[in-house]
Amino acid sequence: MAKLILFDQFGYKNMSKEFRSNDPDLTLNGDDFQFASAIVISGEWTLYPDANFGGNPVSLGTNGGADADGAYKDVADWGATQAFVVRSIQHN
Repeated sequence: MAKLILFDQFGYKNMSKEFRSNDPDLTLNGDDFQFASAIVISGEWTLYPDANFGGNPVSLGTNGGADADGAYKDVADWGATQAFVVRSIQHN
């Protein structure tokens, strides 16, 4: 089963949310989330800044991150300069 954990601070700290499936609009149930680090347990994921899979996405996977192990300790590990707000998410 696919699984992704997002954290709101760098280094896997503070509040986290776990995702296991697609959701075209995380805002409907209050799951939209600004994250600064992530751990991909399984699967490949595309995260979007807008509902209904819109905007410029971020892709995370089990072979990504600084050590190619699915661990993204900070935003630089996915090529960004700041935390990312995710409003829809898709398991690929």
